[in-house]
Amino acid sequence: MKKSIKWKSILALSLSATFVLAGCGNNSNNENSVSNTTETTPSSNTATNGEAVDTSKEEVELKMYLLGEKPKDFDLVYGEVNKLLKQDINATVSVTFLSWADWAQKYPLLFASGDDFDLIYTSNWAQYNTQASKGGFLEVTKEMVDKYMPLTAANMYPEAWEQAKINGKVYMLPSNYKEIQGAFTLLRGDLLDKYGLTLDDVTKDSKSMRKYLEAFSKDTKTPAIMGGGTTWWGMPTYIPSEMMKNWFEVGGTGNYHVYYDDTADSIKAFPFIDTDAFVEGVKVTKEWVDKGIISKSAMVNKSSDGNEFLNGKAPNVGGNLLTTNSKYIAVKEQHPDWNVVAVDSNYGNPVDLKSFTQNGMAINRNAKNPERAMMFLDLLRNDERYFNLTTYGIEGKHYKLSDDGLNIVPLAENGNFAPDSASPWGWRNDKLYKLIGGGIPNYEELRGNMLETAVTPKLQSFVFDDSNVKNELATINNVLEQYEKPMVYGVIKSSVEEDVQSLRNRLKEAGADKVLAEIQKQVDAYLAANK
Repeated sequence: MKKSIKWKSILALSLSATFVLAGCGNNSNNENSVSNTTETTPSSNTATNGEAVDTSKEEVELKMYLLGEKPKDFDLVYGEVNKLLKQDINATVSVTFLSWADWAQKYPLLFASGDDFDLIYTSNWAQYNTQASKGGFLEVTKEMVDKYMPLTAANMYPEAWEQAKINGKVYMLPSNYKEIQGAFTLLRGDLLDKYGLTLDDVTKDSKSMRKYLEAFSKDTKTPAIMGGGTTWWGMPTYIPSEMMKNWFEVGGTGNYHVYYDDTADSIKAFPFIDTDAFVEGVKVTKEWVDKGIISKSAMVNKSSDGNEFLNGKAPNVGGNLLTTNSKYIAVKEQHPDWNVVAVDSNYGNPVDLKSFTQNGMAINRNAKNPERAMMFLDLLRNDERYFNLTTYGIEGKHYKLSDDGLNIVPLAENGNFAPDSASPWGWRNDKLYKLIGGGIPNYEELRGNMLETAVTPKLQSFVFDDSNVKNELATINNVLEQYEKPMVYGVIKSSVEEDVQSLRNRLKEAGADKVLAEIQKQVDAYLAANK
C-alpha cells in the first residue's frame, strides 16, 4: 500500500495525499482482494521432502525493513510475534520502518552501504527491478522455496512466480493476493456542513474538491495540504481525470514515470513529463501554493498525511479502499463528531487488476540468515497466527473475530494498530485475509463500482529491464531531483511553460530518448511474445 504512490493514483485523488502506495500508499498499494476465504495453516519447519530444517543450534535475530510509519503498538504486537518465532524457528525479528517522506532516498543507501539486513519490502513500484538488476537481492530458486518455504511452495499462485522473473530469475517472494487498484478519499462531514457544501458539490468531478480545500484553508488560516507523507513526485496535484483516462504506468521505470494508453491500437510508451497533463498539474500546484491551499514548505514537510488528518490539520486523506477503510475506523473511533464520509475518487476511470509483484518481500544478498528469513516469510504468509498478528494486531485488544470467524471487528484500541497499518502487504494472502467490520458503511457499494470498471492492462506483468541504460537513468534521476522536485511543489523560476521545457531539454541531454527507445523496444517484444 499507496499506497505506493504513483502519479496516476495520487493525481486521481484530486489533492488527496496517498501512500504508494502501498503499497502505498501511500501511497500506498493495499487494495481489495478479488477473493476472500479463510484457511488456517499450521506452522511448519519441515521441508517437503520430509527432512526437518535444524534450527536448534543457534538463535538468530532477523533484521527487516518495511515502508511507512510505525504504529503506536507495533513493538507490543511484534513482541508477540517474537514469542512465536522463537518457539517455531529459534529466531526473533527486529523491524525498521522507512518513512513515506524519505524512503525513496534511504532505500538504495541500504544496499550501497553494505547493510547486512535480511528482509525488505519491495514491489514493481518500490525498486524491485532496480535492486535486483544491481545485485542487491538474493536470487530465490524453486529449490530454496521447496526446502525453506514448503507452505508457500504448496500455495503460491504459479503466475505470481512467473511475474516475478527478471531475465528468467526470481528475486522476490510476491504476495499471494489478487488486487484491484482504486482511489478513495475521506472527508469530514462536519466541515462540509460548516462550509455549506454537499457531497455532490465536491465529488461530481475531480475539480470539485477545490471548493472544500479552499474553504478549509480560509477557515483555519492554514494550508489544506501540508505535503508530508508523499514522495516528491507524488505531490497531490490536481489534474483533470479525463486527461489521464486509460493511462497505466510501465512497470520498472522508477521516478521517470513512463505511461501508455491501454486502449490504443498500438501501445506507445511516453514519459509523463512530456504530457499536457503534467503541465496542467504544475500550473494548478503553483496556483494553489500562491493561494495558500498547499503549504510553501510542502517539499520539506515529513509529517504523515494520515496523521495530519487524524489530528485535524488536514480536511481530507486518501488511499485505496482497504487503507481508507482502516483510516475510517480509526477516525470514527477518535472523532465521532466529525461524521467522516468516504467518497470514490476514481471519477469513472477504469481501475486495473494488479500484478502479484505489486507487493512482495526480498532477501538481501548480504543477509546473514537467508534460510531463516525464508522460514519466517513462510510463516508470515501462511500461518494464521502470524498473519493475524502482523495484519490486525492482538486479538482481544485491537480486534476480535466475528461470530462466523470470517471478519475482523475492530476494538477500542484498534487505532494503535489499525489493520494493514504495519506494512504487512508483502506477505498478504487471499486465503487468510479478512474483511473489516465496522468500517465504511457504503464499502460494498464503493467496491462494486470499482469492480465494474476493472480491467487487466496489456502490460500488467511487464517489468522494464534497465540494465542497458543504467547510466542514463541515474543521470535522469539526478535531473528530476534537482529540477522537477521543486517544480511539482509549486516552486517556479520563470514560468510554468518555460520551466517545463527547460526540464524536458535537460532530460534529453541526460539520455531520455535512449531510455524511452529501450523501453519501447522491450514493450514491443513483450507484446509480441504475449499475443
